[in-house]
Amino acid sequence: MTDPRTHLIGLLLGTETDWPAAFEKLAANIGTLSMPDGSAHRLTTERITIEPFSLRSVRRYDAVIDRLAWWYSNPREWLKKSLIMDDVYLINNPFTFQSMEKHTAYAAMIRLGIKVPETVLLPYKNPLEHEKWTYTSAQYNQPFDLDAVAESVGYPMYMKPFDGGAWRGVSRISNPEQLHKAYDESADMLMHLQASVDGF
Repeated sequence: MTDPRTHLIGLLLGTETDWPAAFEKLAANIGTLSMPDGSAHRLTTERITIEPFSLRSVRRYDAVIDRLAWWYSNPREWLKKSLIMDDVYLINNPFTFQSMEKHTAYAAMIRLGIKVPETVLLPYKNPLEHEKWTYTSAQYNQPFDLDAVAESVGYPMYMKPFDGGAWRGVSRISNPEQLHKAYDESADMLMHLQASVDGF
C-alpha cells in the first residue's frame, strides 16, 4: 500500500457544536482507507475561520461542509471564490441556496431511501401580498381541513418553516389547539407539518 493521500475537509460553522464535534471524531476514527486500486486515503478536518482573503489565495481544502453561508455574506463569497477558482467540492453550494431548503432536502432523502417522518407542506396562512398571487390564489388554491391534515400526519408533530434554520418558527404540536395557534402565528411563512420521531 502506498503512503496515504490526505484530504482536508473544512467545516464552515455557525452556532452549532454537537454535530461538528461528532463529525471530527468520526473522521479521526476512520483512519486510513485502502482502495481497490491500491491507493490509500486519510481524512482530516479543520474548522474554517472568517478573515480577509485574497482572490488569488491557494486552496487548502479538498471539500467544505458549509453551515454558515446562508446567514453570513463574507463566508458565502469565500465559498464562491473557492468553487469558481479552486475546484473545491462544496456540500451546500452557495449558488443553489434554494435547493438547500429543508423541503428539497427531505425530498432528496426520500428519493435516496432515507427514512423521513411523514411531512406535509401547508399553504400560507397569510398569502403573499402580490396582485398576481391574489388572483392565482383565488382561482386555484383549494380549501383544506387543517385538522384532517394533522390527523394524517399524527400527533405529536412539529410545525416548522419549509426553509428552516436556527429553530425559527418551530413549534411542537400535541393537540388541535396548539395546531391552530401555531398555524395562525406562522403568518407569511410557508410551513411543514412533520411527524415526531419517538424519543425526540
